[in-house]
Amino acid sequence: MDIMRNLLVEELQMSNLEVEIFLILVREEKCSRERLVFLTNNSSNEIVEVSKELEKKGMVIEISTGAYRSLHPRFAIVNRYRRVCEIKNEPFKKNLKIDNLAIMVEKYQIEQNRDNAMTK
Repeated sequence: MDIMRNLLVEELQMSNLEVEIFLILVREEKCSRERLVFLTNNSSNEIVEVSKELEKKGMVIEISTGAYRSLHPRFAIVNRYRRVCEIKNEPFKKNLKIDNLAIMVEKYQIEQNRDNAMTK
């Protein structure tokens, strides 16, 4: 989990709070602003601001006012990597570290969904 978080911060230039919210959305699939406030102990304004940044980064979408959903992990990771390449003025090309990160986040989502199904 720490490796995944560190890669999101280092390779995709995300803040710790962006990583936390993104992974909550991956785990929960969709989440209201109020639930994100509860889960992160951050203010509603901070949640909205970070969620909008994640939206700009191509990782989440606002599905209704104040409710967010993550994109499929591989799609979200590649979207962000593409934007990082643009920012750095580097060519967008296959990157095994990014591919492995996408697989890690996807496995995290699968494990969380399985664990959630078992507790229901």
